Amino acid sequence: MKKQRINAFDFMRSATAWIIVIYHFACICNVTPWYDNFPLFYTHANGVWGENTSVNIFFMLSGASLYYNYPSIKVDSLKRYYFSRFKGLFPMFYMIWFFLYYQKATTAGNLFYNGSPKSMLLTLTGMDGYLSYRYPQNYYFIGEWFLGALVLLYLLYPLLTWCMKHCRILTTLVLGAATLAFHWPMPYFQIQRERNLIVCMLAFWLGMLFIEYKEWLENKWVTVFFGGIALLFIFVKVPLDPFLCAQAIAVGLFLLFYHIGNFVMKFDWIKPFFTYTGGISYAIFLLQHVVMSQVIGLSGKETHLTILQEFLYLIASFVMIYLFADICSRLNRLMLDSKWFRRIQKHFI
Repeated sequence: MKKQRINAFDFMRSATAWIIVIYHFACICNVTPWYDNFPLFYTHANGVWGENTSVNIFFMLSGASLYYNYPSIKVDSLKRYYFSRFKGLFPMFYMIWFFLYYQKATTAGNLFYNGSPKSMLLTLTGMDGYLSYRYPQNYYFIGEWFLGALVLLYLLYPLLTWCMKHCRILTTLVLGAATLAFHWPMPYFQIQRERNLIVCMLAFWLGMLFIEYKEWLENKWVTVFFGGIALLFIFVKVPLDPFLCAQAIAVGLFLLFYHIGNFVMKFDWIKPFFTYTGGISYAIFLLQHVVMSQVIGLSGKETHLTILQEFLYLIASFVMIYLFADICSRLNRLMLDSKWFRRIQKHFI
C-alpha cells in the first residue's frame, strides 16, 4: 500500500535546495575579487552553510524518506530496490551530463579532451565529484560531491535496515563515536572530514531514526531543545570545533524545518509551490552550478558587482534554475515512461 505523503518533507527539500543554491552563489561572489562579498548563507558564527550544515540536513532527509517508504529490504527484493534507486538518480543525471559533454567535446574537437577515458567511469557511476580529491582529472560537470556519497549510502541501505532491526543502539553509538573522532587529526583519510562516508552515514542514519521514533521526535519540546542549540551555534561563536557544531546545527534545523513545514503546508495557497519545488529538487541540485555560473558570467570578466546587483543575479539564477529543472524533470518523466525504458524495467521489476 502506498503510504501517506509527508508534506513537511517537500518543504524541507525546498528549503535545503534554496540554502545550497544560495551558498554556492555566495561562494562565487566571495572568492571573486571584483565582486562584493554576498551576505547570505555563506558563513554562520561557527562555520559555513555548505558542506556539513545544509548537506547533512539533505542526508538526514534522504535517510528519513527512504526508511519511511522502505523500512525493510528482503533479499528477494534487492533487485527491485536497487533498480528503483538507479531509476531515481541516473536517467536524469545521464540526460543532463551527455548534453553538456557533447557541447564541451564538440567545442574542444576531442571526445577525451580532459584526459583518459577511464576517468569517465567515475562520471557514469556518479562518483566523479565525490572522488575528485583523489582523481582530479575527470569529466565532472553537474551535480554535487554528495551525489557520490548518496550512491554509496543507497548501496549500503539494505545493511542499515538490518542494523536498525538487530543492533540499533550499537550502530548509533559506533557512527556517533566515529564522527566525534574526526575532531582529532585523522591521517588515514585524504578526503575532507565533512565529506567522509562515515559522517554522511551518521546523518543518513539519524534520518532513519527520526522515522523510527517519529512520535517522540515530533514533540515540540524536543524541537525547542535541539532547535535552540542549533540557533545558538548559528548566531553565537562558541569555543568548539566548527565540525562538531555543524553536526548539532543540522540535527536542530532538521527538526525545526520539519515543524515549520507541518505548519506551512497547511495553507492551500502555498502548499502546491513547495510540493512542486520538492518534486524538482534533485534537478535543481544537478543544474545549479552550471546555471548560476553562466548567469553571473553575463556580467563580464572583472566587472565589479555590488551586493544589490548580486541579489539581482541571484534572482535571475533562481528563475533559470527553476526553468531548466522543470524542463529536465518533464523530459525525465517522458523517458521513464517510454517503451524502451519499460522493456528494461521488466527485467528488474
